[in-house]
Amino acid sequence: MKILTMRSCLPILLLTMSAQGVAGWASFFLSPASREVATTLGLPFSWIGWQVGSVYGSTLIGCLFAGRVIDRIGALRGLQLSMLLTILGAILAVIFARSSLGVLFMFVGSIFIGFGYSLTNPSSSELLMLFSGKRGGLIFSIKQSSVPLGLVVAGLATPLCTKYWGWQSCVIPLVLAAFLSILMLEFARSRLSRTRSNKDRERRLVPSSISFAPLRGVFRLCKTPHLLWLALASVSLSPLQILVMSYTSTFAVEYLGFGLLAGGLLLSLSQGVTFLARPIWGILSDRYIEPRRLVAMIALSAGFFSALLLFLPRGVDFPIAALLFSLLAACAVGWNGLFMMSLAMLSRTSASRPDGMSISVATSSALVFTYGSCFVGPALVPALLGLVGDYANVFALYGVCGSAAAVYCLRRSWRS
Repeated sequence: MKILTMRSCLPILLLTMSAQGVAGWASFFLSPASREVATTLGLPFSWIGWQVGSVYGSTLIGCLFAGRVIDRIGALRGLQLSMLLTILGAILAVIFARSSLGVLFMFVGSIFIGFGYSLTNPSSSELLMLFSGKRGGLIFSIKQSSVPLGLVVAGLATPLCTKYWGWQSCVIPLVLAAFLSILMLEFARSRLSRTRSNKDRERRLVPSSISFAPLRGVFRLCKTPHLLWLALASVSLSPLQILVMSYTSTFAVEYLGFGLLAGGLLLSLSQGVTFLARPIWGILSDRYIEPRRLVAMIALSAGFFSALLLFLPRGVDFPIAALLFSLLAACAVGWNGLFMMSLAMLSRTSASRPDGMSISVATSSALVFTYGSCFVGPALVPALLGLVGDYANVFALYGVCGSAAAVYCLRRSWRS
């Protein structure tokens, strides 16, 4: 198979980034306005954990089918379908907010957003593995940087829309971005077909048959120790990642005493650092450190920075909080580009066997474990707040326990 240059890979990299960034934005587009949404719907301020948990719960269910769907309709169509589901879910989440069924429709919309999100990673991995070559760590990390970039946009757009036009207006830029991504993907179909130089690529992108047995891929993954332990490492790290992505603004407002715009700015700054950190992790993995070992080092750093939040006093200066949250986000959110690349690389050999899994099926099957953790993690936050007292303790608990478990799982994956 011909490996294209980095310049040739750039268009498809930008396309996957745009779709995944919009999906990440949609998953958290209500988080920066959680207090205003809670006031409108009559919910407790910690409701955002339930909403994010429902997104990732439906993503988990969607991953049971996503790989097979992508095998059937192709990776580009999979990304377009993801954007359509995102548009539908975002509109449902806000359009009936002031009615008696507002809470119900918000969670129904979150489910559609989750279904759309479940298609993004398998589709992107299937496309990028055709073009990445020896730069897999860098390319996958850049692609995954689109998720924190989406949160940067959410942290800026949602507070501004909320302040001037009400929180429901934050759906407008999101829908426009998703629609633009659909148009870009459609325009790229003919160009991508010219770069596929052999029938094998076309067959891998659009196979002719499909089986919708939802747990088949999961069972096969469980029989592959190095993939299973890698998936379990993501289970350990995901709760802290989602906590940082969904509760940073709430932490800043409720615990540190910042205003709404300052909380959104803190989220944007921390995710902006993550956007820069992920390519750095990718370059390190390509040149110096095996990806799983580097993820273990990043996990230990995330546990350390989460523990430092215990010493962050209320009323702390904004630059100090921004520095600590940026370091935490760079580690707690920056690891999954290496995870996605390792998963695709390790599963590529099985894709060539008659009884093996395609990269999209292997990726979606592993993400069933990951998103299961993403679903449980935020949903437990309201209960944990009652037990441990405040957000700093919750962050430290997730970080220290998650990093220790991740290092153990990564060692098992490496040894197997």
